[in-house]
Amino acid sequence: MSITSFIDNNYIYIRNFIKKDYEALAEDIKKEKDELSCYVEKDELLVGYKIVRNNPISELYGFDCYVVRFYFSNVTTLYNKEQRELYEELLKRLKEEMENSAGYYNLRIPTHMVDMIKALNTVLKETIFCGGTVEEFIYNKRVEDNNKNQLDIFEAGQKYIVRNKDILLNMTYDSFASYQGQYHISDVTQYQAGKIYENWIKNSLNGATKDKIIVAEYEEKPIGFVTIDEDDFAVEGILSAVSGEKRRLGAYKAMISYIINYAYSKGKAFITSTQFDNFIVQGTWNSLGLRPFYSVYNVHLDCRNKG
Repeated sequence: MSITSFIDNNYIYIRNFIKKDYEALAEDIKKEKDELSCYVEKDELLVGYKIVRNNPISELYGFDCYVVRFYFSNVTTLYNKEQRELYEELLKRLKEEMENSAGYYNLRIPTHMVDMIKALNTVLKETIFCGGTVEEFIYNKRVEDNNKNQLDIFEAGQKYIVRNKDILLNMTYDSFASYQGQYHISDVTQYQAGKIYENWIKNSLNGATKDKIIVAEYEEKPIGFVTIDEDDFAVEGILSAVSGEKRRLGAYKAMISYIINYAYSKGKAFITSTQFDNFIVQGTWNSLGLRPFYSVYNVHLDCRNKG
């Protein structure tokens, strides 16, 4: 039976995934178990979760919204009766905690943990299934620049962002007008879902985050951008938008290629994520050599009238 561990943090998990060695991760989770909101432990197995208030979304909707992320040490992805019982105990405690703390909860369920999914179906009966998210990566590979139309691609400074902010914002609104994310799927949050992404990109463009912004220009005008963040091991692609009128110029693929090669030049992985059904974007990534390293189901639970 293959033993593994899991943490819902792409910057940490990618290090272990690339090495195919989860022993250090298992030990780190056990050492930091007291920082979790709750955990259940038996012999070498440990399963737990951490609840964090999602402040931007809470402010947007006017009620408390939370994200629940899971941590598993020395588990198996295959069915195991004892393990499933441990997951069920964990989710019973989570259910009790959610019912005693009114709010709207987003549970990020790892798709490769069969017993966790079985336990979810047993313990939580009133969930709202909101699709899923896939994380992909490429490491230690340089790719072709794919800049077929000689676009100017560069990291934009704050002065450039201020000067072109209206163009970039309008590009974002157009790009996300037909986007359907997890908050669009839930009937509870659908009415404000578009604002989530608008506010997200506004914060990036206003310098409220530490994100860097990679821009593609054509004839000295911005036609696309990708925001990125990074740590000492990986560069993450976060948000992107491309002018609908200029899509034929291949700006998105050229920018992703640029970022992959930027990460490669620093000896880092490139990681990024999207909804399961965003097939066009995943097709571009796959053509550049990216592949999945984990995914989650987004399961919401409305506990606002409880507590």
